[in-house]
Amino acid sequence: MTVRRRILLFQLVTIGFVAVVIGMMLTTLRLTGDFVRRIDGVHSRFEAISDLDSLGNNYAEQLAEVLLLGPEQMPDFQLSQQEIEAGFRRLAEVTRKEFATLGGLGEVQRELPEVEFSARLHEFYRAIDRAAVRVFRAQADGQQDRAVDIFRRSIEYRLSNDFETMLQRARQEERGEVAKELERVQGAQHVLLIVAGIFSVLVVAAGIGSGLALHRSIVQPVRQLTAGAEAIAQGRLDHRIRSTRRDEFQLLSQSFNRMAEAIEEQRGRLMSAQARLESEVEQRTHELREANAQLRALDSKRSQFLADASHELRTPLTILRGEAEVALRGRPRLAAYREALSRIGTYAADMARLLEDLLAFTRAEVDDVSFTFETVELEAVVAVAIRESAILAGPKQMAIERVETAPGRLVRADPQRLKQALLIGIDNAIKYGDPGGVVEIRISGENGDAMVSISDQGCGIDPEELSFVFDRYYRGRNNASRAAKGLGIGLSIAKTIVERHGGSIALEGAKPRGAVLRIRLPVVERITDAHPDH
Repeated sequence: MTVRRRILLFQLVTIGFVAVVIGMMLTTLRLTGDFVRRIDGVHSRFEAISDLDSLGNNYAEQLAEVLLLGPEQMPDFQLSQQEIEAGFRRLAEVTRKEFATLGGLGEVQRELPEVEFSARLHEFYRAIDRAAVRVFRAQADGQQDRAVDIFRRSIEYRLSNDFETMLQRARQEERGEVAKELERVQGAQHVLLIVAGIFSVLVVAAGIGSGLALHRSIVQPVRQLTAGAEAIAQGRLDHRIRSTRRDEFQLLSQSFNRMAEAIEEQRGRLMSAQARLESEVEQRTHELREANAQLRALDSKRSQFLADASHELRTPLTILRGEAEVALRGRPRLAAYREALSRIGTYAADMARLLEDLLAFTRAEVDDVSFTFETVELEAVVAVAIRESAILAGPKQMAIERVETAPGRLVRADPQRLKQALLIGIDNAIKYGDPGGVVEIRISGENGDAMVSISDQGCGIDPEELSFVFDRYYRGRNNASRAAKGLGIGLSIAKTIVERHGGSIALEGAKPRGAVLRIRLPVVERITDAHPDH
């Protein structure tokens, strides 16, 4: 049986007990009310009979006065007649009221003699009253002795003996009826008390049994649930509640077990997540260590860069000072002046290039280079870069040739910055190319992009160095003397510029010798208004 049904049974038992108590109270009240009504009826009938007794005596006295004193006393006699008739009517009325209180046919049959008695008594009175008429008639005829004789034999004797005896017996019957009614009520009360006591004992026993069963059905499952909750709180998530009951606590136990399984599964996921987090933290720590190592390497490269810059600036300054001193010493010839000034100009140009690289590097470091984009034709920018780089190729007597072109290719670019990237690529080709060689420039289209290729026929590049050529401060090991005048930041600056244009840059070896720098840029369909982009 489920706990709900046990509770319902307990409630029904309680309601039954309350109903029995209420029924007993109602029955007691009903018995008491019936008894009060019956006693009231009997008392009223007793009073009516007693009144008839006194009225009968008054009737006899008034009749005697009429005989003795004459017809002048007739009004008093008539009044006594009216009063005794009213007494009989009152007796009939209380008898009817008493009948109205009867509850069954048996009681009605037991009370029928009272109705018959009232009728006989009334009829007896009428016989007496008829005798009184004879008395008055005899008196009217002058037969006073006969009138007195009729009075004594038919009225006074019958009133004082028969009528009084009937009233006395009626009063005794009413007293007996009261005693019987009281005995009946007491017997009903005793039976009611016995039944109520037995039923109360049964109800109390049933209530105690239901309460104990309800207590057992609740306390044990609650203890199991409490023990399970304590086990879960202590971390023993494998704890399960085993119940063979078939009630609400079985469902609650199943829900508790599912909750424990869910918590255990969640803890497993949390442990797995914690392991992954620890692994990720370890990985990030490793990455931070690597980043720290890279920062240290970068700091070392910065130091090397400063040393190289100092060395690169010191050498041309020393040469410039020496050439100036030679030119100012004595009276040199004009050719010597020209030769000294030529060397001074060459080294001044090297210093200017070095300072330009330093300035570009500084700007790239702080990311303080502004770009002004506009739609331009790529071939025009390349043509300007070729024209300005001719002076760089002069000392090595190298030629810069555009071997392939693609007119009409429009790109979204800052012309000055894009030209700077192209000049860096051409300058690298000149540095690493053989004297008297050719730098070839091609403009082509590929997959909707524009491609600028800068090729040289120099010493080439070691494949192992291709992943480092765009790092700052990196200078190739092959033919290092050819790149001695650079700081290793040119290609890094060019990469930054190209990527700001949404493009890409790559360096690869060329066959049979040399290297090629490829710059890829996205093309646009139409010219739009220029706007600054920082």
